[in-house]
Amino acid sequence: MEEFVIDNTEKAEIPMEKVEKPLHKKDVNKRADRQVVADQPINCLKNERVTVKFIPNETGGLDKRHPYYGGKVDGAFTFVTVPMLKNGTIANPLTKAEKEYLEDIMQLDYGALSVYKKEDNYWENLIVRLGKEDTILDLSVPTDYIKYKVLLANKDLICPSMKDLEEKPKATYQYVMVADTDVFNEASNRTSNKMKCYEELGRIRDDKDAMRCVIQTIAGRQVDINSKVEFMRDRLVDIIDSNPKRFLNVVTDPLLQIKVTLMRAVEEKVVSRRGDYYYYDGEPLCGDNESPTITVAAKYLGLPKNQELLFSIQAKINR
Repeated sequence: MEEFVIDNTEKAEIPMEKVEKPLHKKDVNKRADRQVVADQPINCLKNERVTVKFIPNETGGLDKRHPYYGGKVDGAFTFVTVPMLKNGTIANPLTKAEKEYLEDIMQLDYGALSVYKKEDNYWENLIVRLGKEDTILDLSVPTDYIKYKVLLANKDLICPSMKDLEEKPKATYQYVMVADTDVFNEASNRTSNKMKCYEELGRIRDDKDAMRCVIQTIAGRQVDINSKVEFMRDRLVDIIDSNPKRFLNVVTDPLLQIKVTLMRAVEEKVVSRRGDYYYYDGEPLCGDNESPTITVAAKYLGLPKNQELLFSIQAKINR
């Protein structure tokens, strides 16, 4: 009988070689491009100029020509350095990308701009000198860009923009940085505001009482009731030239005509004025827990429920 031999030994699996899918030519180029971009420092310099301006302290009451005007002596300087952190280390004024690019463009050794450098630390010897005169920084120049970043790091001493100075002022600010674009925008806004001012002046140019009220509100003193229209127009033109924003705020006040009524009512002794407060028939022109200043009194008379009271005052003035 024929014998059959069954071989139960497991056959070793022969591992298949992993075959990589060949890269398409486009994929190779993409990978190469990414490598080049990754190795190339990103340019942080800007084609801009920034003017660092001294912020004078006006409380001294000195003339601008006085050497001590603004709280700083002519010829005196403030020396600004990189601020220190609470742990005693130097604050880093640059981002990693800025550091890498500036080291490359300035042909410095790698790590030369590191704040952690033990010897010949670049930042320990860097000083930005500021006086009463403007300091102009060209942000396309590496050394000026570094000074700009150092100033930005001094957040209590240096205000970063005119907008911040107007909207978020600090008592500690001594200087403000003004970009060329800020100067252009400021000039453009000033021109636009002046145009609006003259439009509003044209609207009230024949209203003696309205002109008097605007002048009194801005100047803070009474204008003679017999003042000529031409005199008041000239006075308002001067105000527009010196402070167009203030003029625009006052002349476009929705309560202006009621304030004019109050001014005339005081002159005709229909309303009494005690200090800065306004009264009619001995009663304050305001709601409960309010003080009857001219703005509060004007709002009070402008309420629908007090319409008859306003009409009554106007009738007595015109009588």
